[in-house]
Amino acid sequence: MYERILIPTDGSPSAEAAARHGSLIAEAFEASVHIISVVNEQARGDRLAKAQAQDAISTLEDLFAQESDLSCQSVIERGRPYEAILSYAAETDIDLVVMGTHGRRGLSRALLGSVTERVIRLSNDPVLAVPPHAMGRERDGYERVLIPTDGSPAATAAVDHGLAIAEQVGATVRVLYVIEGETGLPPFGDSLRDEAVEVLEAVAKRASEREITLTTHVQPGTPHEVINNFVSAHGTDLVAMGTHGRSGLRRHILGSVTERVLRTSDAPVLTVRQDTE
Repeated sequence: MYERILIPTDGSPSAEAAARHGSLIAEAFEASVHIISVVNEQARGDRLAKAQAQDAISTLEDLFAQESDLSCQSVIERGRPYEAILSYAAETDIDLVVMGTHGRRGLSRALLGSVTERVIRLSNDPVLAVPPHAMGRERDGYERVLIPTDGSPAATAAVDHGLAIAEQVGATVRVLYVIEGETGLPPFGDSLRDEAVEVLEAVAKRASEREITLTTHVQPGTPHEVINNFVSAHGTDLVAMGTHGRSGLRRHILGSVTERVLRTSDAPVLTVRQDTE
């Protein structure tokens, strides 16, 4: 599924955290790694900006050389960071982009870095967004993968990616369906409950074909809150979800549930578009 993985870097701790998670997935899929650093076209002091970009790349090259046998290619581009990342990904047939949620400027926990957000919104490829506090969580590998789903096309696409990663790394999977707006679970026989069961059974069937250990869960409440609480309660290592739920939305706008999970999740979040192959 993943043959070429792109890791953008600006030299921040968040970028290094992303690189470590990217390394884990690259090794599992025997993928090649591409490292990109972008000199912002609006940057003052071109020589200094290029030196910083090279330092950022060298840091990740050293990391991969010391901790893996992965094949790496590196490039420095100039332009708007998100545009350069998307352009490079398209030109080199990248299968997965792995990047930190916060750049060198930091930002508070509840905010998503603007470059990462734009890449997620516009990318044709899956994007794994890694928060800074996820550094170190990859050391024991991915043991527990969470796949929230509402049965929408984007969520279904995310199921494929979540199951593929779980299969490669030997992780167990929990699949979560949130019945929004309910304070308690509707009884069996209720249309909402029956729909949830139908969606989860379809995922369970696909997991059984891959011989993946899977459990299904139905919970009521506000989706992003239930998802994040579930991540914390079960020690989740990776969340795989679609960029849009059943409400659809235009390509350039993230689904509200996905956006809120991205901004607050303790675990890396793999976002997948409906049209991702």
